[in-house]
Amino acid sequence: MNPLRMLAVPLLLAPLSAFGQQEPPSRVGNEEPGSPQIQGELGAPPILDIGETPPEVIPDSGAPVISLDELLQRAEATGGNQDLVVLRERLVQANESVTRAWSVLLPQVNAAVTYTRNQHEAVIPFPNFAAGFTQGTNPDGSASLTPNETLNIAIQKFNQWNAVGSASMPILLMPAYFGISAANLGVTATEQSITYARNQLILGITQAYYGAVASRRLIEVSYSQVQTQKEQERVAKAQFDVGQVPKVNFLRAAVSRAQAEQDLVRAQNAYVTTKLALQQLTGVAEPFDITTPAPVVAPDGSIDELIRVGLENRQDLAASRTSVDIANRVVKSYYWQYAPVISANGQYLWANTGGFSGQNTSWLAQVTASIKIFDGGARYADGRIARSQRRQAEAQAISNERSVVQDVQNGLLNLESARANLIKAEEQVRLATENADLVRSQYDAGAATYLDVVDAYNARFASQVQVVTNELNVQVASLELTRSIGKFGVQQFR
Repeated sequence: MNPLRMLAVPLLLAPLSAFGQQEPPSRVGNEEPGSPQIQGELGAPPILDIGETPPEVIPDSGAPVISLDELLQRAEATGGNQDLVVLRERLVQANESVTRAWSVLLPQVNAAVTYTRNQHEAVIPFPNFAAGFTQGTNPDGSASLTPNETLNIAIQKFNQWNAVGSASMPILLMPAYFGISAANLGVTATEQSITYARNQLILGITQAYYGAVASRRLIEVSYSQVQTQKEQERVAKAQFDVGQVPKVNFLRAAVSRAQAEQDLVRAQNAYVTTKLALQQLTGVAEPFDITTPAPVVAPDGSIDELIRVGLENRQDLAASRTSVDIANRVVKSYYWQYAPVISANGQYLWANTGGFSGQNTSWLAQVTASIKIFDGGARYADGRIARSQRRQAEAQAISNERSVVQDVQNGLLNLESARANLIKAEEQVRLATENADLVRSQYDAGAATYLDVVDAYNARFASQVQVVTNELNVQVASLELTRSIGKFGVQQFR
């Protein structure tokens, strides 16, 4: 879903790929076991304990320590991870969609004012019936009625003002009710999807933190190897100076020391890179040091039980199932588009011309029932689209269910493999350390060559690197398995 999920792994394993892969020195010439007298004077390269690493070797070792929990709190605080802000705004928008859906059923009130400048003014004289009429006689002897008062009624003025206020409200609009239901489900789907995204983001930060811890341990292992190689170089030079070994042995030791120093720089850079990623993900700007967090406790249970838990708790799967419900609401809303729409509306009008009624104001109220007979096929297209979207949502939900099952199965396999590799790596460290001690003893007794010591210590270093790598892999695999069953992070993010 998110590249952050595996952030810690590439940051750490990229430099590890070069560690412990140095070609063992080839045996050139007729090298014989070293002189016990010289061995006793110079001593064999000591095994340096990892805990003896000087603080200045580790970047920001003197900075304030921030634990994993504190770092996650900083990420979720104001000014922390901005992706979390984006997720929260998505929820705000979903809630406003519900308000918008309700607005269709609520009264709509509008007001408008119009000014018109006419070229001509229209004034019509009109009798005032209230004033009465005077009866007279025409020249031809016929009777006539003459109004006692004549009014000049302005039908159109040069400067004409009109104002209208209108209100309308649907009484029966069935598609709107399903739209409201779909909007409410949309909020639920958004909550589920952003919860899943938030947990994925926190998972990426957690993995990066464990990766930083592994990088820090790799610095300690690499520093130990540098000290070992320096001592080997010192011994080789002393042997070369007294003519015990050819110069090529001293040069090999110098090359091994340079390679160990390069590995140390690479480990330091990997550690700094991982911490820079943590700073970007959490918004922490100041330098900080890290501490070893508690080991991740992987979920227990049979594969069937874990799959059941995953199908019940995965928020991305819940969101896809909610999307199916939304699609069903949309299909039902389509069918109700063929139902009549009943609405009520009213208007209040004002004008600076009274007209024949002599009134500047008027109002009206009406109830309208309408039904759409033909719309050019738009509704039929809407129906086909709605049914297609429902089939799409159903297929996506099924696909997500299968993905959950596969994620759990892969998570279990990866965890089993990581644990097995760690056990193997720890056994290799034990054997390599025992072999290095044995070779050193033989070297002191003159029964082993300098190259045997080089090989033994290189093998020990490679096995230590593998332990660090596999310890990280176990933590990452445990986190991934926890995520795959929906038990990592929160169940609802707001």
